[in-house]
Amino acid sequence: MSTTLHTTTAAAALAAARPLLVDVVPAAQVSAHLAGGGLCHAGPPIAPERMCAPMRAALGVTGWLEGLAGDPADALRRIDAGEIALLPNHDAGGVGPMAGAVGGSMPVMVARDEATGTTAWCPLNEGSGRVLRYGADDEEVVERLRWMRAVLGPALRRALDRSGPLDLVELQAAALLRGDECHHRTGAGTELLHARLAGALPDDAADFVAANDQFFLNVAMVAAKTALRCAEGVDGSPLVTAIARNGVEVGIRLSGTGDRWFSGPAALPDPAALHAGYAAGEMNPDLGDSAIVEAFGLGALAIAASPRSAPTVGLDPAGAGAITARLRAIGAGAHPALTWRGEDGEREHAILGVDARAVVRERVLPPVHTGIAHRRPGVGQIGGGVTHPPMTAFEAAVATLDGGE
Repeated sequence: MSTTLHTTTAAAALAAARPLLVDVVPAAQVSAHLAGGGLCHAGPPIAPERMCAPMRAALGVTGWLEGLAGDPADALRRIDAGEIALLPNHDAGGVGPMAGAVGGSMPVMVARDEATGTTAWCPLNEGSGRVLRYGADDEEVVERLRWMRAVLGPALRRALDRSGPLDLVELQAAALLRGDECHHRTGAGTELLHARLAGALPDDAADFVAANDQFFLNVAMVAAKTALRCAEGVDGSPLVTAIARNGVEVGIRLSGTGDRWFSGPAALPDPAALHAGYAAGEMNPDLGDSAIVEAFGLGALAIAASPRSAPTVGLDPAGAGAITARLRAIGAGAHPALTWRGEDGEREHAILGVDARAVVRERVLPPVHTGIAHRRPGVGQIGGGVTHPPMTAFEAAVATLDGGE
């Protein structure tokens, strides 16, 4: 089978995927690791002592809330001692933003591709400011997490029971036409989701979704993860099936290399649009599983659909169309159902996936739109920016695909 056919086969599976949002359940119901008392985190595997401070703090809080320890400090002691098992979200079939800390009782959205039965999961978005994914652990954070577990998750499940599964490709298509890129700008997607479910939600749950412009980010993440899982396991394929960051390293996976991670150092955002009062030295290196959106072909790869998102990540809106045009050289194709109106008014198709072989050949890395975490736990998001996974990871992955290891 030719290299082109390898790529085409995986890309065809990605294009055919139709993720539906089908349920919201405790994470233990979808992961044996979490059901057994383990915890999950964002990015490729990493030893606890090497984790960045926001990730360690988030895992400590999560372990405590799960009843695995007497307090967050005790949870971290048990994690460091190997008494609480850790696993990357991707290795447990899901994704989580920023620190990505997930425990078994945490509510997660479940998406399913009906044709293949492929599923994936992602926790609910907590909102902005001081939140768990940035390592915050004060009383407000903890009470919000408990409310999400006791009220928001079950309410969303009941609403989905009433509405039936939601077609996430359809929702993303509408959001793109309204100016989202489905990663750093997700306000339109949140409004669309709210419109579908609000009538079946209690007021507090409906208001929480409506007030959180980032709520749809996690929906886009679970859609991308489900679709990319449909494209896994094509022998010889260079299609990227994951890009994930743990704040120290960035790892990628390819369809043709299975569950193996290829990693390199995590970069600082460049460019970066920092909130007033913060400096570049306070930024945490690249963090989170949300780059699954870029691996799918949206986010930074779809900035042409969302010039208004450009300033929030330090870019000039006037260059948005040119960025997407340049990135088509590393795409595996064009998505048949996801489009937007270009600068000339003509319909443009979103990029379909990332071809690792093209990345190495063209020396063009897929950019990632990201929120920037403060290096200190609990401060929260201090801006937005653009990061890139390391070229060395792509080179190692392609070399392995070609039989180099």
